[in-house]
Amino acid sequence: MPNYGFAIDLRKCIGCHACTIACKAEHEIPVGVNRCWVKTVEKGVFPATRRFFFPVLCNQCDEAPCARICPTHALFRRPDRIVDLNGDACIGCRACMVACPYDQLFIDPNTHTAEKCNFCANRVENELLPACVSVCPTECRIFGDLDDPSSEVARIAQLEAVSVRKPEKGTKPKVFYIGAEESAIQPEAAVRPFLYKEGQVLLRPLGSPDPDPSHPGDARVDYDTPHVQPWGLDMAIYLLTKGIATGTMLVSLLLPLAAGTPSTSTLTTIVGPAISLAFLVLTAIVLVADLERPERFLYILTRPNWRSWMVWGAYFLTAQGALTTLWLLAALAGLPGALGVLRWPLVITSLLTTIYTGFLFAQGLARDLWQGPQSTIDLLAQAVAEGAAALLVASAIPRVAAGSGLTSALAVTLAIALLVHVVLIVFENVLAPSPTRHHELATKAVRRGAFAPLFWGGAIAATLAATVAAGIWLHEPLPLAAAAIVALAGSFAWEYIWVAAGQSVPLS
Repeated sequence: MPNYGFAIDLRKCIGCHACTIACKAEHEIPVGVNRCWVKTVEKGVFPATRRFFFPVLCNQCDEAPCARICPTHALFRRPDRIVDLNGDACIGCRACMVACPYDQLFIDPNTHTAEKCNFCANRVENELLPACVSVCPTECRIFGDLDDPSSEVARIAQLEAVSVRKPEKGTKPKVFYIGAEESAIQPEAAVRPFLYKEGQVLLRPLGSPDPDPSHPGDARVDYDTPHVQPWGLDMAIYLLTKGIATGTMLVSLLLPLAAGTPSTSTLTTIVGPAISLAFLVLTAIVLVADLERPERFLYILTRPNWRSWMVWGAYFLTAQGALTTLWLLAALAGLPGALGVLRWPLVITSLLTTIYTGFLFAQGLARDLWQGPQSTIDLLAQAVAEGAAALLVASAIPRVAAGSGLTSALAVTLAIALLVHVVLIVFENVLAPSPTRHHELATKAVRRGAFAPLFWGGAIAATLAATVAAGIWLHEPLPLAAAAIVALAGSFAWEYIWVAAGQSVPLS
């Protein structure tokens, strides 16, 4: 079978956008979104300026991260190795958008499902060239079989000095550029004073490089059409509700054993699990409501892609909900033996439901801020803190008072978990060197950019204040409940920053 690829000779591209228009016409792409486009970068000071045109399209990666993260096999590889998309299987979770390092996937506003370039597979299988190739007036686009030594694209890929986009991601892209300008092929290299997009002037991405007034001739993006950020406030809410759900259960199960307090307390046997179940249901509602096609949510269970952590998470959440329900029924029926049987399976599912999100976000290969094990560790620390905080708020209600021993144990748990959380995020975003330019720009936006007030005032100051308060008022339910609410606010502030800042660096 063929192995199709592109070579694009940037020395010939004149930035006419004929490829963009042909693609839109061929595939009926709505206004506001694009399968392909031509980015423009300008260098120099007038009149000594130069423009560089950079056509952008799907790279048809051999190791496609979009297909790996897609939970329903909507993204699949055809026999001719073209990565295509089955809209009928797409649930609109937008996970593929956070996984693609090249900003090539988007949500079609008409179908509310994902869309992407597929090398015009409908034309290729009928022995026609892709639409963008057939209309290019300078023939700068060369298309063919990379495994055919006689094809021009194979010769170029093997013999010419070519570049690919973001080779460090390990995706093995199959679009090769001849004569690429570094500031055009590297999205983090050029400043972005503003963006033109189909008649609109848009604010620059929050994580893009800042213009330097002392170097007005530096490379700057003159035209680009990036797609919208896939995950927003809804994902931060999901992190909070899931953290409360799993953390409350973990603390309810393990704290009485660790602290040597009675394990028959109403707070940890009934109230805590009830809070956990309520927030677990709320988490499921948030996740389903966030889908572009919520009526298809069961596809994630009925046609699962086991390479996707989103699928594993759905099953972990389901198992957590089932076991928590059984625990509550056993507790209300007064069956201590059943509680003993359920305790450790619930601990395991609570841990798995907590940490899978770290692996899911790490599959968002496009976002360097989400990579690395520290995110998963921090999610566990946050869940413990959020669970202890929820139980402290509940223990302030007279009829569910925890007793001084359990209250102080909850306060200590809250303080330790918050301290671990603060140490992790300060180390990651302030002290540790950035492994990539993308990561550097994201952490800069957190420390000194648009997210700095919320980071220092909410994620750090509020969290530290709650930590100190928990250490001072060890046996005072009402002050501890107030500290717990502040802790939840600080935790939510960081969850929002982590989601938003991770997506603030331009990809195209």
